[in-house]
Amino acid sequence: MKSQEVSSRVWVLIRTLMIIGLVAGLATACGSANSATTAGSGETITITDELGRQVEVATPIKAVYPDLWYQAELVRALGAADTITAVDTTVNPDKNPNNVEYFADFQGLPDVGHYEQPNWEAIVSSGAEVALMRRNGPWQEAIKKLEPFGIKVVVVTGWDPVVTRKFLPQLGQLFGKEKEAQDLADLFDDIDGTLKEKLDGVAQRTAYFENSADFITSVEGSGWHDALVEGGTANIFGDVKADSSSAAVHQFEVDPVEIIGRNPSVIIHNGVDGQTSGYQPWTREQMAEQARKIAGRSGWQSIDAVRTKDIYVFNNFFYSALGKKFGALAVAKWAHPEQFADVDLDTYFDRWLASQGVEPRTVGDYYHKYEG
Repeated sequence: MKSQEVSSRVWVLIRTLMIIGLVAGLATACGSANSATTAGSGETITITDELGRQVEVATPIKAVYPDLWYQAELVRALGAADTITAVDTTVNPDKNPNNVEYFADFQGLPDVGHYEQPNWEAIVSSGAEVALMRRNGPWQEAIKKLEPFGIKVVVVTGWDPVVTRKFLPQLGQLFGKEKEAQDLADLFDDIDGTLKEKLDGVAQRTAYFENSADFITSVEGSGWHDALVEGGTANIFGDVKADSSSAAVHQFEVDPVEIIGRNPSVIIHNGVDGQTSGYQPWTREQMAEQARKIAGRSGWQSIDAVRTKDIYVFNNFFYSALGKKFGALAVAKWAHPEQFADVDLDTYFDRWLASQGVEPRTVGDYYHKYEG
């Protein structure tokens, strides 16, 4: 009898727990439905992201995790900085001495670590509703790790100029920031219009792009390559094919002898050894020393760009802004100085920095032309 009585009591307890769980589940479901319904206008939008994935998102987005600083800048430019719930190491002001002031908005937010291997639990705990990912980021893993918690994964690559411009209207809708999105689109189109007008009928110059390290270039499929082409130059390694979804298109090692053989008329180098790019510019001497190192490489004195002193060292803070559209404009001004003599980069860059909520700085602080 005692055994039967205990079994009966256990069964009653199990049934009670099941009922409690069911009620809790219904309450959670109702709460989720209410949050989707009451989020701003409560409208659910289906967006087709750049990978062709259809994603339903309750708008306006109230909480987002942007992976990498390109994505964070894009969200902030839309006037939605307050929706960012977590950042990676590239956006954490405590880990970016040259961006302490620039990323002050994000001080104290959870740092999920490296953008390629983020702490998924930290993203979930941050309360994010959406993860805004890049196509060359860990978006597949994000789907596996985040979507079971109701976090939608939207892939829109902020470093890609074509993708950035295409998706500005949709991003404006998602965040309820249509006017800000239109302002960004206008800035983008103003730059694009200037490039097309000034470069019409102008012959391309050949360019070697070096990405942050000796003999590391970028090839077709990367935003770096696109900026060269849009800026009226031909990438001397534009014939190289690599997987556009991998890091290879951004960081492709080349033979220095091959660079000499391809004889670029312009050399454009991203970065200064040992320094991180950011709103706080490097010293003029640091950039000048980097340019001198490049010009002094063995055998490079025969390269046209070295002979004519067409070597440019830049800070990626300005170059990659707005999907590298500023990079394209800078390349055009460097490679075609006569055609762009009356183009003031600051008139465009001031508008971008205003969208980021920081004081303007002259573009001239962020690059240096080799002086010999």
